[in-house]
Amino acid sequence: MAGPPDIDASALWVQLTALPRPHRVVDFPRMGPDGEPVGQLAIFVLTQEEQVAANTEAERFSRKLLKDGKRGDLGYEAIFNNEGAVQVLYRACRDADNLKKPAFPTPNAIREHLTADEVGTLFEHYLTVQLELGPIMASLSQVELDAWVDKIAEGGAYFLDLLSREMQKALLISMASRLASSATGSGSSGTPRDVPAATDDVQVEA
Repeated sequence: MAGPPDIDASALWVQLTALPRPHRVVDFPRMGPDGEPVGQLAIFVLTQEEQVAANTEAERFSRKLLKDGKRGDLGYEAIFNNEGAVQVLYRACRDADNLKKPAFPTPNAIREHLTADEVGTLFEHYLTVQLELGPIMASLSQVELDAWVDKIAEGGAYFLDLLSREMQKALLISMASRLASSATGSGSSGTPRDVPAATDDVQVEA
């Protein structure tokens, strides 16, 4: 495991706060009449403060709808989780052409104009960006990922129950990479098979 950076604590804080925030540009999950996505947006990983704000607003929204509801009740939990996704997307999604501009004007605009499936798809995009640009993926070596893939192949889906959602996604990405490499290798000599490349762009805020 890598040790702490060889840098003064105060200087480290200056560097951390000055770093551009990484993000990924994704297609909006709605097709236009031409069969192409209607546009794109950028997704940032929320800071701790932004995540707390999203949770707070989701709690306030849920209690407003269900005054007698409480955590653990199925109805309350459903409303809280749905509104939590809305609040996260409101803070995480930016205009792809102007990263300082929110992609959605208000949380209410998301509720009014996006379908449940669109909200769900964008929230899954957010979770994937959080995984790919966060420390979980970076902390796993390819050897460790390969070992888990082999273990699941031997023991079946039981081993997936031992893993977090983030780890499951990391393994899925590793498996997809293996499959793509295998498909390329199975082509005729000198003519590798075409493997579709990912279209999403990982960038950093200017």
